[in-house]
Amino acid sequence: MFKLTGDARPEFLRLANIAYDVLSLKGSASVDVEIIDDEEMRTLNRDTRGVDKTTDVLSFPALEKIEELTEKNYPNDYDKLQNAVVLGEIAINEDAAKRQAEEYGTGEREINYLFVHGLLHILGYDHIEDEDKKKMRDMEEKILGAKDESVVVAVVGRPNAGKSSLVNAIVGEKVSIVSPKPQTTRDRITGIYTAGNKQIVFLDTPGMFKPRSKLDEHMDKSIKSSLGGDADVVVVVLDCTKGITPDDIKLIEERLKFRAPLYVVVNKTDLKGYEAIYPILDKLNPYMSKKEGRSIRDVIPTSCKTGRNIDVLIRALKGECRDGGFLFPPDEYTDRPVKFMIGEIVREKALLFLQDEIPHGVGVSVMKVDESKSPVHITADVIVDKQSHKRIVIGDDAAMIKRIGSSARRDIEKLLDTQVYLELFVKVRPGWRDKQNILRDIGY
Repeated sequence: MFKLTGDARPEFLRLANIAYDVLSLKGSASVDVEIIDDEEMRTLNRDTRGVDKTTDVLSFPALEKIEELTEKNYPNDYDKLQNAVVLGEIAINEDAAKRQAEEYGTGEREINYLFVHGLLHILGYDHIEDEDKKKMRDMEEKILGAKDESVVVAVVGRPNAGKSSLVNAIVGEKVSIVSPKPQTTRDRITGIYTAGNKQIVFLDTPGMFKPRSKLDEHMDKSIKSSLGGDADVVVVVLDCTKGITPDDIKLIEERLKFRAPLYVVVNKTDLKGYEAIYPILDKLNPYMSKKEGRSIRDVIPTSCKTGRNIDVLIRALKGECRDGGFLFPPDEYTDRPVKFMIGEIVREKALLFLQDEIPHGVGVSVMKVDESKSPVHITADVIVDKQSHKRIVIGDDAAMIKRIGSSARRDIEKLLDTQVYLELFVKVRPGWRDKQNILRDIGY
């Protein structure tokens, strides 16, 4: 993936990441972009090339050859703050771009063309010979003419397989909460990954289980909806520390009956070596090479903690994108409202700190988000089944509820990018998981 610094525009980043895919680059790269005028370009040409004239674009490559863009391959050109290899600098003459846009009638496309032209120079393209000139021009048109594409991906699997962590790792933001408890994810949360002209929309579903309450029924409905006609692709997530269960095999066999391509992710590989992965791969092998019927598209071992093969999965899912434009604006990473996300953050912290003390978990209803105040004032109810649970959530001298609130506030401030004053109240609502009005208030 590309990262741009300096005077980079949003469209430049889109085009850079289209080039990343078109050229099959790997790793992370950074390019500095400057937008200057005629006089600044003349000075730059004079200082760097000994030429006393203005031009439309200049590129300054940092690398002699392009291979996988990792710190290992480029130890001297790797920027640890950006976690990317620095490829070089591009200087674009905005005055020249305006003149050429008027002459050719290309409008805003002209400055985008100059950026792509400069980027390809940094990546090793030139136009000295006619053959090279044609190759470069064809690549420019391929990048500039790329249409936006998207795909909807359902992420399913047993409880605690790491579905939410996987979606968060790909999207790069926390769109789904994570805790050691089963059924942490209660709703079909949409995470959105956009890079270049590719958008992947994730439906992060709850784990597969047998419903016992109205809340469970809601969760089960979310799963079935994702497995139905809503998804273009299905990703089954397995926990390599637990091996592959008969239920996992059943889920895979069921999904192979449908049209949507199927990928299997063997997650948490940082916790187990290959000795844990090989038996899983061995059991999946018959489903990878079926002579009749459909087969698993690919099996990808991953680690959300180390980032292992997350890029491999992203590339595979990008390959499933199809024409039709984006489903969401490119700067969005979830379709859930802010109040829902705040409630999920509070619930995550409650689950994290209470662990097994509250056997059936908690609900969180965000009552107020007052952005007219500074800091933003948020009030939320933490809902439990019993009076005894209330005492546990509050804790001695209110220590537990303060701990939950303090930790949640930090994450909410990151979400809202502003300071927050968070008030939490613990409410007892017996049988709340079977009461539709309470579930509706919570956001399910």
